[in-house]
Amino acid sequence: MSETVLPWHIAQWQQLETLRESDRLPHALLLSGPEGIGKRRFARVLMRALVCESPTGEGACGNCRACHFEMEHPDLHTVTAPEGKKQIAVDQVRELVEICNKTAHSSGGRKVIQIYPADAMNNSTANALLKTLEEPSGDTVIILISDAPARLLATIRSRCRQMAFPVPERSLALDWLRVMIPDEGQCMACLDEMAGRPLAAKALFEEDGLALRRQCDEALSAWAGGQKTLGDTVELLLERDLEFLLEWLTQRFHALFRAAMAGQGAQLAAPWLQWVSRPATDISRQLDASLEMRAQVQRGVALNKRLALESFLIAWA
Repeated sequence: MSETVLPWHIAQWQQLETLRESDRLPHALLLSGPEGIGKRRFARVLMRALVCESPTGEGACGNCRACHFEMEHPDLHTVTAPEGKKQIAVDQVRELVEICNKTAHSSGGRKVIQIYPADAMNNSTANALLKTLEEPSGDTVIILISDAPARLLATIRSRCRQMAFPVPERSLALDWLRVMIPDEGQCMACLDEMAGRPLAAKALFEEDGLALRRQCDEALSAWAGGQKTLGDTVELLLERDLEFLLEWLTQRFHALFRAAMAGQGAQLAAPWLQWVSRPATDISRQLDASLEMRAQVQRGVALNKRLALESFLIAWA
């Protein structure tokens, strides 16, 4: 059976199905929402359905010749940042434009292209795509997927049909997650840790990320309490991937800021309770610093990991 969309994306799917059935499917779609909620899965299901010879209301039929190719179908294309890079190159978009100008392999069929993450296009790359979005080929559908659509050029956003993918209802997310995480306490803890994002919670569980985050919490708490030096704390943190650390810090400071504003820390990881009385301006400054570092990493800036962590912790001391 072919992959289907996740339970919390049925409304978005039905919206596109209605457009497809009436031959009004947009030539460019922008799927936007937080990372870890299933936008890429939604795009895969849509792409396969658009080249399927006998699509159903739930996606591709799974039996026709086109379906046997799965995502290797010659009319399905993915543009993403090259391995080891953070940015989509201009040359990649130029190749995409050439594909758009060619005839689909399937007689009377479509060419479908996904760009992920779309916010990994810099201004030059985005501008190279603009003309294709302005004057699309009639048999081409371009799907842009973005965790941070505000980073896209306004002209790119305006030329796409925008579809929002919010964090799902907790009950739907838990029902889906329990299949992978039978232990109820751990299931809820992973979902809470990842701010309600089910696929991110699943990945956290599979990578034992909950325990790793708690180790980082305890290391930071020990440094704040004088049991560890700054150097020892940074050494321990350096064992972790920088993106892991920045997501952890950003989420922790988000939670700390909310707790400080509310005057209570019910949703805080225990080691962070000691900072709930810190001025909200201090917390906000650190939150902004963590967000800026994340943005730099996503833009491909080569940060000095040790120096970045030391500077961040010194500013918080």
